[in-house]
This record gives sequence, C-alpha cells and structure tokens, in this order.
Amino acid sequence: MVEHYNKLVKLVARAFYDDLTSKGDKQPKSGRSDNRGIAVVILDALTRRQWVREEDLAKDLKLHTKQLRRTLRFFEEEKIITRFHRRETAKGAKIFSAAVAVTVDARHTTKEGEEKVKLHTHSYCCLDYAQIYDVVRYRLHRMKLKLKDELDNKNTVQEYICATCGKRYNALDALRLISFDDDDFHCESCNGKLEIESDKIATQDGGDVDENARRRRREKLKDMLQKLESELKPLMDQINRVKDLPVPEFGNLQAWEARAAAAGRAANGDGSDKSQ
Repeated sequence: MVEHYNKLVKLVARAFYDDLTSKGDKQPKSGRSDNRGIAVVILDALTRRQWVREEDLAKDLKLHTKQLRRTLRFFEEEKIITRFHRRETAKGAKIFSAAVAVTVDARHTTKEGEEKVKLHTHSYCCLDYAQIYDVVRYRLHRMKLKLKDELDNKNTVQEYICATCGKRYNALDALRLISFDDDDFHCESCNGKLEIESDKIATQDGGDVDENARRRRREKLKDMLQKLESELKPLMDQINRVKDLPVPEFGNLQAWEARAAAAGRAANGDGSDKSQ
C-alpha cells in the first residue's frame, strides 16, 4: 500500500513545494532561483527509501549536506518528515547506517580506548506518512475556506504584499503559502507575513469600491477557485484513495534498524555478510 502514499507525497511536492528553494534568506534575490525544484527531488528520493542517513542522501542526490539539511529542516517544520540525531563513532556510524542495517549485526564490542574516539553527530530522516495525510487535508481545507471568505467579503482582495520584502502575490498564489502556526499567509522568500494590499479603487477617504470593479474581482476570484480545484483535483482524488488504507509506519530509527537487521540475517542466514 505504500505506493499509494508515495504517489500522494509526489503530488504534494509538486502542488505546494515546486518553487521552494534551499537558499538561505540572506542570499541575494538573483541567486534564489537556481535550485528551484530541489524540494521535489528530495521528497521523490525519500519515497524510495525508509530511514536514511542524511549524509548518504546528500551524496546520492549530489547535494551539499548543508543545502539538503536546510530543506529537511523546513520539511520537519511542515510535519512532512521525521528526523533523528545520534552521536556515533566512525565505526558506529558504519555499523548502524540505515543503508547497510539489513546486512550488519548491530552488536559490536568496545575495544580498549574506544571511549576516547571522537563522537560525531549523524542525522537520519524518513517520511512521516500519517502526518502528511493530516497536514495535506488541513491545508486543502484552509485554502478553500480562505478563498470562500474572500468571495463572501464585500471588498474582495486581489493582491497580498509581504510586509518584510515587498513581494506581491495574487489571491491564488497566496493560498499556497498558508502557515499552520498562525493560519496567515507567509512569504516564500523571507517568511514575512503577507498583508492585504490596499484597494487601489477605493477613494483615499475610504469611499466605497466601484460596484463594477467589485463585480469583476468577484468573477476573478471565482475563476481562481475553479482553477484551484482543477489543479488540485489529482491530489484530492489521491487523498480519498488512501483514506481507508493502513498508513505505512517505520517506527523510530532504532526499532527500524533492529527489524531490518533481523530480516537481513533471516534472509541471508546467520553469519552472512552479503550486501543488500
């Protein structure tokens, strides 16, 4: 059943994170677009893995480790993935590496003086399918509710502007940027809060908006809602497809390693040192 959830992850990646860049906020704007789409590549790669050491994932994807971890931290905040950090010796890192856990006996003896070996922190990650399902359903609900609120509002909003960097978004683009922390829209470039752009048609004295202009805006928002539903239909269909399926669960890193190692020994016979 995991393939149905993996398809859901891929649709989510393309619907909400296609324009995400792993550049830091302090990077110049001119350099922010050179790695757009990297988030989709990372999520696609995670659908082909269970628990994976982040250094190994960066190597496989030919990404700098810092670049990868910046995106993974974002996905952790979005409740898309689960991460685990562990201090290990170089020997321990090899033994407990998720990439070879199915073939290695996790038991190892401690040699004299090994406690003096420098420890390094290694990070592991995997997709959290249960949270992904809930997060996506909530996001879709909030997007529709926000757009409906605008349609019900007499002075419907056409644009949002970032209070920090000044970047502008139309109502449809802003819907994709809703935050789970405060239910507000946040800029994809600097994470600043988006504010409603002042109605340019209203008079400076706060007069009423022209009725024809209001009608045109409402029609535009209705078109946006139809476009939104059309674009997200494959995602919504997949949500309905997996709602009654058991959620893939790998457990925590240690439990997964133990199961994988036991399965590897059972498949290859005790003492086998074949690689996966």
